[in-house]
Amino acid sequence: MNHMVKAILLLVLFVSLSPSYAATIYQWVDQYGTHNFTDDHEKIPSAYRSHAKLRVMEDSSETVFLVSPVASQKQEAQKDIYGLGEEWWRGRVRPWKAQLQEASEKYELRDREFIEESKMLIVRKLGSHQQFKSTVLGMERLRRERTEHEARLNGAKEILRRISRDAEESRADREWLNGGSASRQTSSPNAAEIRTDAYGRDEAWWRRQMFNRREQLKEAVENYEKAYEKYSKGIEELGPWRFGGLSLTQYQMLSCRLDVLNREIAIHQARMSEIKERLNLLVKEAEESRANPSWIEQ
Repeated sequence: MNHMVKAILLLVLFVSLSPSYAATIYQWVDQYGTHNFTDDHEKIPSAYRSHAKLRVMEDSSETVFLVSPVASQKQEAQKDIYGLGEEWWRGRVRPWKAQLQEASEKYELRDREFIEESKMLIVRKLGSHQQFKSTVLGMERLRRERTEHEARLNGAKEILRRISRDAEESRADREWLNGGSASRQTSSPNAAEIRTDAYGRDEAWWRRQMFNRREQLKEAVENYEKAYEKYSKGIEELGPWRFGGLSLTQYQMLSCRLDVLNREIAIHQARMSEIKERLNLLVKEAEESRANPSWIEQ
């Protein structure tokens, strides 16, 4: 029997043995999740006094309202150990999630513009030096803006990680941070009992399919990042020469190398898009075949 059930039984016993008069009872939950009761306000620890609930027990001949253990558990699940609920936690993460999304979008936009601008170095390998200089200067501006957005993106990620740690220490519901809601979820009550989907495929089959797709995506992302890193370093090599000193032959050699890397990047990008689409289709198929949603979670 857990602490909460014991405490409630003691409270019932206390009320049943008391004379017929109104009794004032204070209730609070400590840092360990234990329900505590007392009729003396001074006995409440100072850290919990502001959160203590006042209950007035009327004459014993009247019906005494007590929350059942199950109902009480559900009620307490809506608060963390400090009495902070879903709305408070959502309000804390909301601005940083918005910053993360905005910074991510702007970073990706500047990154695409940087790639497109760098392609002009390849196109202009037989052009004038002034065109080369203008293109590199434009790329440096895009690189600075991209770095600024990346800093805001990483800052938001770090703060969200801290909030996540705070939530874990406070025993807050993780769904409050992830966008879901324990009180609004509509998952099937028999989801845990699902052993196969509508076509007889079990958890092992679905997890294997998802694992294979995710491994393919991971490989494609790694290949893309390697090619992109080489491409960026090639651009950096051109930087010191933007105001002269680079021969036409050197310029053409570097441009040709960038051209090859640019084609590799395009191939890896197409591969990533293809695998992401397959993953989306697999998730949709799982929904249509009524597979347990937990089978496709990462």
